[in-house]
Amino acid sequence: MRRAALLVALLLVLRWPAPAAAQIYRWVDESGVPHFADGIDSVPDRYRAKAVPLGMKNAPAAPGAAPGAAKASGETSIRFIPGQRIMVDARINGSAEARLMLDTGADRTLISPRALQAAGVRLTGPSTTAEVTGAMGSGQMQFIVIESLEVGEARVGRMPVGSGVLPPDVGDGLLGRDFLDQFNLNIDSGKGVVTLTPK
Repeated sequence: MRRAALLVALLLVLRWPAPAAAQIYRWVDESGVPHFADGIDSVPDRYRAKAVPLGMKNAPAAPGAAPGAAKASGETSIRFIPGQRIMVDARINGSAEARLMLDTGADRTLISPRALQAAGVRLTGPSTTAEVTGAMGSGQMQFIVIESLEVGEARVGRMPVGSGVLPPDVGDGLLGRDFLDQFNLNIDSGKGVVTLTPK
């Protein structure tokens, strides 16, 4: 379970076009779980001293790639069972529901083709395809722009998301830092509550 989520996070961070070339860093949290991030500024403060540069950089943005996500709005609280993965109910384009695993180690949001199609997203429309490579192999992943993504009252407008085959234990996908970094994120593990407040 943890290995599958880590693989997806690693695949997304290695090859997704970033706005500018950024050094990839690896850091390990207090539970021993490794994470990967674009640039030292993306590593949480308490882990920066031990973050290790991997000698890899994300490529510059591809021609025609969507601009940065629209401004975030809305505040929300999400309840979860302490000690278990944090699963959130999301709405794609204001309508279709998707169950996503909140992953602060994933740079990009990944949503299953089935959930995107349910939201009316055309998977054959304009998109960026990137080769992704990780510990368990490599393959192509499609990146498609959606009009909005909402978790409770927290909303981010137009943003690119990855679409590809997912491990079965992540629901309909991963809610990554491209969404989460638009908010002040507070995870209260004792009470089992995540709070998102727009920055």
